Amino acid sequence: MPAPRPNERPRRDRVALRLLDRRANSRTQCELGAFARYCVARIERELGEAESWTITVDVAKRTFKSTVLVHHRGCDLDAVAHGFDGPLAIWDAMCQIEQRLRENRCAASAD
Repeated sequence: MPAPRPNERPRRDRVALRLLDRRANSRTQCELGAFARYCVARIERELGEAESWTITVDVAKRTFKSTVLVHHRGCDLDAVAHGFDGPLAIWDAMCQIEQRLRENRCAASAD
């Protein structure tokens, strides 16, 4: 693993996962965190690195609710999604965020 460049925050510190389900064990939290970081890496590979990501997963009755907040190039974007499990809720919210980032990228290049 290459050493971080000076004044560069570690990648892991830019992605915060908040799991609000009290019944979730540490393994579930670890797995959801890994999945969320995978989604972030996939998006950033093509669209560039964001300053920060916050992913919140909560249980809402029979479904999971995911809220994704991203600060990317001076712009704050958010998305909310629901799914039958945590990864589905995260994936749906990430797809929404990815689309908005692409739209912002196109708008910025048109200016």
